[in-house]
Amino acid sequence: MRNVLVTFVAVSALVLGLAVVPAAAQNARALLQAADTAVGASKVNRIQYTGTGRISYLGQNFTTADDWPRVDMKSYSQTIDYGSKAAKEEMVRVQGNNPPRGGGAGFPINGEQRGTTFVNGNYAWNLNAQGQPQPQNDQAEMRQFMIWVSPHGFIKAALADPNATVSDREFTGAGRNLRVVGFTAMGKYRATGEFNAQNMLERVVTWIPSPVMGDMQVEIRYTEWKDIGNGIKAPFHIHMHQGDHPLVRGMNYMDVTASDVKANVEIASLTVPDAVRNAGAPKVNIQTKKLADGVWLIAGGSHNSIAVEFKDFAAIIETPLDDARSNAVIAETKRLIPGKQIRYVVNTHHHWDHLGGIRAAYAEGATIVTNELNKNFYERVVLVPQSRTLSPDRLSQFPFATTGPGPGKLETYRDRYAIS
Repeated sequence: MRNVLVTFVAVSALVLGLAVVPAAAQNARALLQAADTAVGASKVNRIQYTGTGRISYLGQNFTTADDWPRVDMKSYSQTIDYGSKAAKEEMVRVQGNNPPRGGGAGFPINGEQRGTTFVNGNYAWNLNAQGQPQPQNDQAEMRQFMIWVSPHGFIKAALADPNATVSDREFTGAGRNLRVVGFTAMGKYRATGEFNAQNMLERVVTWIPSPVMGDMQVEIRYTEWKDIGNGIKAPFHIHMHQGDHPLVRGMNYMDVTASDVKANVEIASLTVPDAVRNAGAPKVNIQTKKLADGVWLIAGGSHNSIAVEFKDFAAIIETPLDDARSNAVIAETKRLIPGKQIRYVVNTHHHWDHLGGIRAAYAEGATIVTNELNKNFYERVVLVPQSRTLSPDRLSQFPFATTGPGPGKLETYRDRYAIS
C-alpha cells in the first residue's frame, strides 16, 4: 500500500507540474524568439513613426504634488536606424487646450515651438532655430539607450544579452498573467518588458539617471499593435511616464498616437556634423561678479547663484542644475568667502533645473531653506540617502548615517524667512 501511495503522489506531482511548467519555466530566449516571430523585430532595420500627441515638461510642475504640465504635439516623427544606433526625433509643440498654471522652462508656448534631436552612436545634437547643429554629446548615451527600449529595439537588445531572464507576473484582481523579461543594455541600464499571451510587448519599465530623482523610473506602454506589412507589426499608441515615485504616481510624460508607421524606409542621412564630432566634453563655467560688499553673482552658465557673506558664516541662493554645477558653486563660494562655513542654501522653488544641485549642498552640511509646500517631496524623495547606481552623486558616495549625526536640516517658510 505504501508503494502505491508513493507512486500516486509522484504521478500527481508530475501531472500538476506539467500543467504549469510551459508558462512558468519558458526561458527568456524562447519567449523573445516567440515575440520576434509575433512582431517581426528581426526584420526591422529601420523604422519611422509619425503622428500627433502630447508631451510634458519634466520637472516643471506647478507644485510637487502635480503632474507635469503638458502641451500638444501638432506633429511628431521618430526615425530609428538600429544598425547604426542612430535616431532622429522631430516635433512641433503648441500650447493647445492646456491652460498653464504658473510658468517654467519652455512654456507657456506662443505659436509653434519646433524641436529636432539626433543621436548617432556616441554623438548627439539638436538643431537650433536657425537649423544649426548644437552639440549634446553628454546626452548620447541616454538617447542611444532609448533606442533599445523601443518596441522592436527591446526584443533585439534582449536577444543579444545571454543573461536575459524571464519571470511570471500575475496581476491580482485583473485576471491576467504576463511574462516579464529582464536584461541589461549597454552593460549598464536594466530594463524589463512585459509580454502578454500573444507574445506582444505591452510595457517596458526601466531606470535612467536624474539629479533630482536618482535612478528615475521610466514606464513605456505599447498598445494598438497593427500589421504594417512583410510580417511586421508595430504599436500605434505609445504612452510614457517619467518620474513616478511613491508620493505621486502617474507622472505622464508623453503620449503619441501614430497615423503611420513604416519599416525599412529610406531615411535621410544621420551623419554626425563636424561641429558635433569635434566638440569637447561640456565643462562647468564659473564667472563671478561682485554686486555689493559681501554679495557676489556666480554666473557663467544657464542658471545663476548668489553668494552672501555674513558675520560668522556664508549663504548661497540657488544651487541649480546638477551635482557638478552645485559643487563648482560651493567651491567658488569658499574661495570668495574663505574660512566661513556655508550654513544656508536657499532653494527658490522646486523646478528641477533649480533643484538639481541641492543634494551637493545638503552633503556639504548646509541647511536647506525652501517653501513649506516642498517639504514632503524633498525629505522623502530628493534628499534620501539611498545609493544612486546610474550616476552616483556626492551625497550617495559620502552618505550620512541614518542614526546621526546627520547632514544639515531642511527649514521651510510660508511667506517669509530671514537669515541673519
